[in-house]
Amino acid sequence: MKNDSPTPQTTLETASVLMPADIEKELKTARDQGRAVDFSYKILPFLSLAERKLETGLNLEGATILGSISLRGVMIDGDLNISRAIVKGSVFLDQATIMGSVSLEQTTVRGVINLVGSQIKDSLNFNQLINNGFISLAKARIGGDFNLTGGRIQESKQGNLTIEGNLYLRQAVINGNLNLQRSAIEGSVDLMQLLALGTVNLEEAFIAKYLIIREAVLEDGIILKGARYQQLVK
Repeated sequence: MKNDSPTPQTTLETASVLMPADIEKELKTARDQGRAVDFSYKILPFLSLAERKLETGLNLEGATILGSISLRGVMIDGDLNISRAIVKGSVFLDQATIMGSVSLEQTTVRGVINLVGSQIKDSLNFNQLINNGFISLAKARIGGDFNLTGGRIQESKQGNLTIEGNLYLRQAVINGNLNLQRSAIEGSVDLMQLLALGTVNLEEAFIAKYLIIREAVLEDGIILKGARYQQLVK
């Protein structure tokens, strides 16, 4: 007879997952204490704070999120730290306003990353990020640098559907530098109508398909030393 009883390890892992009530309790406690909401190194089933306002930062460093992070339209009065985390779903930050910096440094995201129309006051750090699907910052506004040094954007297969590993920056504004050094992108990089006030650095980057810079305004130029791509579209 098959034994379906949970093992001690499974029971321990289930018990350690934060429940929605635990999440709401931490949100209230952090607000009352005037500190950042702290889920660092915790296990969450998912995180959904769409359209909410956080009066402090949000810390998910080292956390494991078993589903997706939905922060659509959120307003965070501080930093958003998702560094060294594992997200088994997608990250939705479209139309969000972050009054500090955003970091997904050394994070693994098994779904897409959507920052369409978001506004980031300071920098966006995706250094050594691993992503399955695509990253879109179309029409986003970044107050500082956007760093994807050593990052990997991989295509994703879901049944018969293939999601290309593209990086979209169409019509985005970056007030600092755009750094894609040594990144590996399995799809295309779309910089059409991008406004970048700093340097765009693609040194030693690998782009499997197209590098699109049509109508882009690159104030300090573009560095392509050692970059590999199938075609440059001007």
